[in-house]
Amino acid sequence: MLIKRTPDRYDKLQILGGMLASDDILTGGKVSSGPHRMAYSDPRKNPAPGIYKASLPNGKKINLMRVMFTDFCKMDCAYCPNSIYVPRKRYAFKRDELADTFMELHGRLAVDGLFLSSGIAGDGSKTTQRLVETVEIIRKKHGFKGYIHMKVMPGASRELVEKAHRLGSRLSVNIETPEPDMMRRISPHKDLQQDILDPMAWINDLTRESSGGAVGQATQFVVGAADESDRQIYRRVDQMYTDWNLKRVYYPPFRPARHTPMEEKPPVPAGREHRLYQMDWLRRVYRFGSDEIDLAFDHGGFLSLEQDPKTVIAMENLDAFPIDLNTAGKDRLLRIPGIGPVSAGRILENRRNHTIDNWRDLQAMGVVRKRAWPYVVFPGQRPPSGKQLRLDLFGEAQDRRAAEAAAVSLPPPKSPALSAVMERPAAYQASGSYTSHECIPGSRGAMCAGCPVNPAADA
Repeated sequence: MLIKRTPDRYDKLQILGGMLASDDILTGGKVSSGPHRMAYSDPRKNPAPGIYKASLPNGKKINLMRVMFTDFCKMDCAYCPNSIYVPRKRYAFKRDELADTFMELHGRLAVDGLFLSSGIAGDGSKTTQRLVETVEIIRKKHGFKGYIHMKVMPGASRELVEKAHRLGSRLSVNIETPEPDMMRRISPHKDLQQDILDPMAWINDLTRESSGGAVGQATQFVVGAADESDRQIYRRVDQMYTDWNLKRVYYPPFRPARHTPMEEKPPVPAGREHRLYQMDWLRRVYRFGSDEIDLAFDHGGFLSLEQDPKTVIAMENLDAFPIDLNTAGKDRLLRIPGIGPVSAGRILENRRNHTIDNWRDLQAMGVVRKRAWPYVVFPGQRPPSGKQLRLDLFGEAQDRRAAEAAAVSLPPPKSPALSAVMERPAAYQASGSYTSHECIPGSRGAMCAGCPVNPAADA
């Protein structure tokens, strides 16, 4: 005899807590093997269904109840496992049911805060209203004063955004893609400006005007879903950090979901996600300017998967190196690959007592020698010459040879120094030297009319 039963709140917590791994502003879930492994996934961060171990900026951990109000969604996002395309049974909490479940876990000391999201049932305003009412029960009925992160659904009204701001500790609206035409491509029912950018602007206004309520907002992209470039993502990220002072931007990579229109689309490599987080760190923490970060993108607008953005920028700006570790200020130290905010602070602190003159001390301060040594100078350290650093590490010469063979013209290299080396022809002398410039090993045959390895020179 088959006995059916209605799922209780613990069943819903197991189902809807697991579904939120697909709505990854706090990336979690199981680690998968292979080249497409999620870069920031760790099963230890999910000790129980619906519980997520989040990292704070000071390095401490906090347990959050991370759950969706419902996994029903009327939206047609072509990549989303919760969209209308996916045929499966859906679940939803009642307002009091979710609030009581959270307070029970909090009373057992299992969680310290709440991360609340949802699919869109009805429309954005109706769903946001349900989330607001749930948080009102937690705040007013149960008297909880701790951390609550609330998602604001696309299309929510200004009035509901104001209520969410008063109740939440932090708010977020998922932007998902940088441009309106890209949004229409992956989710025709959403309007990027009205449904997403306008609520984000309202949250920023409320945060600036009021000392109470939410202290900031965050957002996330679904990297690769709309075939956008890294440069297009950065342009939007720079606008949001500049205009709205966002706390964080997250970059979960696209993963195909069954029964969706993008089921056959290849997943985005986890390495791309990692590079975007490094780019974000340069913009948000290192305070690199847009003109500097632009140097990290290739001609197609993508970040290198082989080299981190900071190293690519240094290679494109060789005239600024080497940097003297005993005289440079913090801003210049942070431009050196292998030196971060902590190690830069330690260098400045140690310089007050003694001269920095050996790698052993630098490594003890946290400097990564393998990455930093070509870009620094101090007593006893002799960095390589610019000629050595101009090796074709990023395949520019190879790309240019292929372009020449296909009769395609490429723009000159971004670095003036590298451009001068690669673009001017040279004449090979019998003594083995070159006039006008020094050749780049590996590119002589394509770039230098007088090189002995150039077939044209033998004619």
